[in-house]
Amino acid sequence: MSTTAGEVTVSAAAATAAATKCHMFKIEGYKRIKTMYGNGRSIDSCGFEAAGRTWRIQFFPDGNRTDSAGFVSIVLKLEDDAPTAAAAAGGNDDDILVEFRFSLVSHRDKPASRPYGKTYTATFSKARKALGCGHFIRRDDLEKSEFLRDDCLAVRCDMAVLNNPVCVKEHAAQAQDLERLGVVCDCKDDTCKGYHNRGAVSSFRDAIVKLFLGCFHL
Repeated sequence: MSTTAGEVTVSAAAATAAATKCHMFKIEGYKRIKTMYGNGRSIDSCGFEAAGRTWRIQFFPDGNRTDSAGFVSIVLKLEDDAPTAAAAAGGNDDDILVEFRFSLVSHRDKPASRPYGKTYTATFSKARKALGCGHFIRRDDLEKSEFLRDDCLAVRCDMAVLNNPVCVKEHAAQAQDLERLGVVCDCKDDTCKGYHNRGAVSSFRDAIVKLFLGCFHL
């Protein structure tokens, strides 16, 4: 069955972020905090706003649960119970899909040899308001690392609140779309012709290179 360019329609689905945020939580006096906050206890950052909601970073020096003792746990917590007017205008107030990454921040005068971080995608709701990593890093490894210096460390949280549901829109078929569908494009403008000609030139160049290498039995 043959299809012409005029008969092609295209729908595009794009996952976009309703809001993004970067927040840094500095931990000063780590040794004392470690002594004061045992297993299951956290020290929390100040609240910060993203997508009309209030969030906090929770830092557990000795794990957030019994099975994570000996690890540092880091958790992102949805702080407020009721959405603001800005959040209510965005759609579903009960479920919030968030992509977030916790990273240990290097000291300015001595960058770490390699970055350390973990990324998560999770749905926050009234029933699940605190999500993150119970086994973020072994406490012994943290204390031997370059991220802890002068009894101080910092955790960076990069987060994106994702639009849910995904937005789907119709748009005009592009030359690339027609090529992927195997539809012949009736080129009428220089931009479209240039796209196809560029592909032809590339194919010709590849053929010449193969012929050249073949002469040398490569």
